[in-house]
Amino acid sequence: MPSCATIISTPKQTVHIVGQPAGSTYYANDKKLKSKPLNNGTAGAVSVRLPRKKKSELLIKHAGYKDYSETLYPTKRNAVAYLNWIPIVGALGQLAVGVSNGDDTNFLGTGLLLGVGGVLIDNSTGASKRLNKEEIRPNMLALPTALAGGQTIQCGLMNVRIKGGDKMGNLIIENDPEEILYFGKSLDIDAEHLKANINSTLKELGYNVPGTEGQSVFSTGSSSRYTLQGEMRDVKYDIYASSKYEALARFETRCNVEITWKLLNQNRQTVLEQKTAGTSVKFVKGGNAAFEDAFENSLYAFLNNPAVAPALAKPATATAALESKPALISIHRNKQPTSATDNGITLAARSVVIMETANGHGSGCIISPDGYIVTNAHVVGDEQQIQVHLSDGLKAQGKVVRVNPEMDLALVKIEVDGLTAFQLPVASLADIGADVFAIGTPADKELGQTVTKGIISGRRKIEGHSFLQTDVSINGGNSGGALVNRSGQLLGIVNAKLIGRGIEGIGFAIPAEQVTDALQLKFTE
Repeated sequence: MPSCATIISTPKQTVHIVGQPAGSTYYANDKKLKSKPLNNGTAGAVSVRLPRKKKSELLIKHAGYKDYSETLYPTKRNAVAYLNWIPIVGALGQLAVGVSNGDDTNFLGTGLLLGVGGVLIDNSTGASKRLNKEEIRPNMLALPTALAGGQTIQCGLMNVRIKGGDKMGNLIIENDPEEILYFGKSLDIDAEHLKANINSTLKELGYNVPGTEGQSVFSTGSSSRYTLQGEMRDVKYDIYASSKYEALARFETRCNVEITWKLLNQNRQTVLEQKTAGTSVKFVKGGNAAFEDAFENSLYAFLNNPAVAPALAKPATATAALESKPALISIHRNKQPTSATDNGITLAARSVVIMETANGHGSGCIISPDGYIVTNAHVVGDEQQIQVHLSDGLKAQGKVVRVNPEMDLALVKIEVDGLTAFQLPVASLADIGADVFAIGTPADKELGQTVTKGIISGRRKIEGHSFLQTDVSINGGNSGGALVNRSGQLLGIVNAKLIGRGIEGIGFAIPAEQVTDALQLKFTE
C-alpha cells in the first residue's frame, strides 16, 4: 500500500464551514474555492477542500456582511499516514528473525522500498499532515444599512477611559501566561485616530457624513444634525504563542472591547444610548489589527440597533421638519439694572463670566438672573459640564442644555439666582462706526472681565449667517464674551477673529438679536 495517505486521504483535506450566510464565496490564499453543500440541516453549511501541506488563509465574503478571515495550520498528523509503516515493520521483523534465502531478501527490500517510499511521497504531497481545524464557525456581522438621503451624522467625541499602564491581558506561550500586557506599551491607541476611523467607516457604509466638521473662522462646531459619541472603558487583549521560539511559533491575538455609544441631536439630547461589545482574532503577533477590528465590530453592533435608522431618517414633510425644532426654553427677563455710581460698562462686566473646560477656557454672557448663560458652541465643545467663574469669584458647575453648532452658540445653566444679567435685544442696536467694548477673558483666566475698546467696522453676510465686524482687540479666551455699547447693552457674542501676516483688527461677533431664535428661547418677565 504505497503512499497510503496520498491515495486514501489525498493531499487535500475537507473542512466544514457552518453558520455563514448561504451563497457566500470562499477563498484560500487569495484563490477562489469550490464549495459543496452539506446535508446536515444547517442552511448555508458547506465543505471546501484545503491543502494539507501549508497554512491556508481562508477568506469568506458575502454581500451585506463583513468579511471573515481565519488561518488554518497543518499542525496535526494524519493517522492514515501510519499505514506506510506496515511494510517497513514487516521488513524489519523479517530482518530480526534472519534472512535465509533470496525470496526473503526480496521481501525485505520490497517492504523497505514501499514503506519508505510511501513516507517520502506523503510528506512531499503533504498528505501526512492534518489541519488544526476540521470545522469553522464564522461569526459574520451584517453591515448596517445606511439610509439614502438620511440626516447628517458625524463622530464628535471618542473618550478612552483607560490609563497608560493599565493591565489588559497576557502573552500566553504554550498555554502558560508568560508576560503581562499593559495599555500604552503593548497596545497604543489614540482617541483622535479612533474618531477619524469612525467617520471614515460611516462614509464607507454610505452614511451622510459632511466632508468637513463645519469648522471655519465663523463656526467651529459640527454641521451634522446628529453626533455620535463613544466611551471605551475596557479592553481585553491577549497574545497566544504555540512555542517559546518565535521562529517556530504560531501567533493569535485576541481582543475584546466594550464601548458605550451615544447618538445625540443638535440640542445635546441623547436620542439613543447602548453599550456594545466587539471581539476579534487575528493570526499575528500583537499589533493594533485585532483591536481595530474589534472596535469596528462594536460600532457595527450599535449601528445595527433598529432604533438608529428611524432617528436618522429625514422628516417626511416641511411641517414635520418644523416640528422637529426643540421645545422653547422659558427664561426670566429682568430690566437692565441702573446705578448712580456704576456706568454701563461696569455693570456689563458683572454679566460676563469665565467658562473653564477640559481643553482651556472661554467667556460667557449671563442672560437671565436665574443662571442661563450664552457662549460659543466651540467653547463648550463636546463637554456636558462646564466650570463657570463669576465676576465676584464664585465658582459654579454649569450644565450644557442646548447647542446650535451652525450658529456657534450654546446655552449653559448654573444653579445660582440673583445674577446681574444682560437683556437680549429684539432688534439690532449696533451702528456702523459706533464705539464698542469687548468684555471677556483673553489669554489667561487671571484676566477675567478684561475690557477692550474699538468700533463697529461693518455688517457681514458670510456662509449664510450675519456677523458684526469690529476692530476691537480680541484674543484667545474672548470667545463667547460680550460686545457691548457704552451703555452696556449687549450687541453681540464674540466668536472669531482673522489671524495672519499683515492682518490686524478684524474680529467678528454674532448679533445678539439672533440668540433668542437660534437657541429657541422664550422670555418671561
